Amino acid sequence: MAEVLSGPPAYANWRALQAAAPCLATEEYPLFTDAWIVGETTQGPYQFLNTVPQWEPALIQPAIVLRINRHTDFDHITAQDMEKTNTDRYHAGSFPEEVAALASLAMGIRLKAGGITRRFEPNGDPKGRPSEWGARPFTNFILHKNPSGWVLASGAEGTHPLNQLEVLTNLPRLSTLNAIALVRAARLYQEALWLVESEPELSWLMLVSAIETAANQWRRTKESSVARLKASKPELYEYLAGIGRDVAVKVAEQIADSLGSTRKFVDFILCFLPTAPSARPAEWWQHPWDEPRISKSMQIIYNYRSKALHEGRPFPAPMCAVPTRFTEWLAPAEIPGGMATAVAGGIWLAKDTPMLLHTFEYIVRGVLLEWWKQGAPLDTRDEG
Repeated sequence: MAEVLSGPPAYANWRALQAAAPCLATEEYPLFTDAWIVGETTQGPYQFLNTVPQWEPALIQPAIVLRINRHTDFDHITAQDMEKTNTDRYHAGSFPEEVAALASLAMGIRLKAGGITRRFEPNGDPKGRPSEWGARPFTNFILHKNPSGWVLASGAEGTHPLNQLEVLTNLPRLSTLNAIALVRAARLYQEALWLVESEPELSWLMLVSAIETAANQWRRTKESSVARLKASKPELYEYLAGIGRDVAVKVAEQIADSLGSTRKFVDFILCFLPTAPSARPAEWWQHPWDEPRISKSMQIIYNYRSKALHEGRPFPAPMCAVPTRFTEWLAPAEIPGGMATAVAGGIWLAKDTPMLLHTFEYIVRGVLLEWWKQGAPLDTRDEG
C-alpha cells in the first residue's frame, strides 16, 4: 500500500507521484461547466480531456473528463483515526472536487465534478470498468440568468483553453498548510461562481472568505501569534506577559487569527494585487487602480462582510447588480452608476458602493493566483 501523505488529497497524490509511488488505480470523472472549453492538458497525475460538446449559452454540460491517477490511499481510515475529531483537511468536497475547484480558480470558470464513471485497475480490464458511484446533479442543469444580463459572465464568455491549468504545477511545491489553505480558498471561489447569478449577496461573502482563508495562512508565515498580539493589542500583551510568558503565548494562539482582520485582508490583497484588467469600460465607469483607492474600497467591502455576518445586513444591492454595458465598450462597468441608489428599502450613496461584484471577483482570482504562483510562498516551518 502506498504511503498516506499529509495535506489535501489533490496535493498528497501529486507529492506521492513525485516520490515515485506506484499508480494504484486510474479513475475518470465528468467536470460540468457552462464555459466553452478548448484544448486538452495533463498536469502531474491529472489529465483533462475535452469532450467537445455542442456549446449552448447557460447550459451546464460535462465538457471535461478528469482522469486521475491515484498514487496514495488517502481514503484509508483506521480504527485509531476514529478516536478523535480531525478536520485538518476538511472542506466539504471530494478528491475530484478539489481538483475541480483548483481548475475553477485557475481558469476563472464555473466547474463542478460529477461521480466516477470509469475505473482502471492494475491487471484489470485494459478498457476500464464502467462505474456509477456518486450522483451527477448538474446533468441538464440550466443557469438562471437575470433578465438584465449576467452578474458575472466570465464562465460563459469567450473560449477557455485548458493550458491555463499550468499553474497546477505549483501545487506540490507548497507546504502542507499552504496547500490546505489554497484548496479551501479555491473551494470558496468555486462555490461563489455557482451562486453569483442567483444569490450574489452570498457570492460576495464567499469571495471575501476565500481571501480571508489565504490571508490567514499568509500572515501566519510572516508573523508569530505572539508578534501579532503584541502589535495589535500591546496593553493586553503586556498584561498577559506580566502573568507569565506561557499565558501570553496561549492566549495569542487562540485569538491571533481574529486580530487586525481588516488590515490583514487589505494587506494581503495589496501584496498580490493583479494589474488592472486589459479590457475596460469608459474611464468614468472604471474603478481607480492605485493602492490608496483599492485599499479604501477593500476596507468598505470588509465592513460590509462584517455587517452581513454579524447583523444580517446583506451586501448592498447596487454592488450585486448586473453591470452596465454599452456596445462600444470593451468591458462592462466596474462600478455602480449614479450618485445614489434606492433599492428594497435601502439607500446607498455612490461613495459607499465602491465596486461591482464582477470587479471584486477579478481581484480575488488575481490575488489568489499570484499567491499560488509565488509558492504561497513556501513556509518551511510547517513542513513534516
